[in-house]
Amino acid sequence: MNFKQLINHYESIDKKDLIKKLVDKNSLILKQEDEIDRLNKEIKRIEELEQDHKQINGNLHQEIEKLKEDLNSPLKIIREVGVL
Repeated sequence: MNFKQLINHYESIDKKDLIKKLVDKNSLILKQEDEIDRLNKEIKRIEELEQDHKQINGNLHQEIEKLKEDLNSPLKIIREVGVL
């Protein structure tokens, strides 16, 4: 239904019915706005969670690299050979 047809339809119905239709449409729009707000908050929460995940992942990667370096240290090799 195009805009002109919609206007013609609204002009043809009873005032009480028109008010009810408009209130129902407004209620639907408000519910949709609430859902949009909820989803935007969820997106923000997920983005924050992703940042935390990246930070933790970066820290773990650094720790793994440090442990790899420690495993390859000369002192470790000497101990394995049995000199110390």
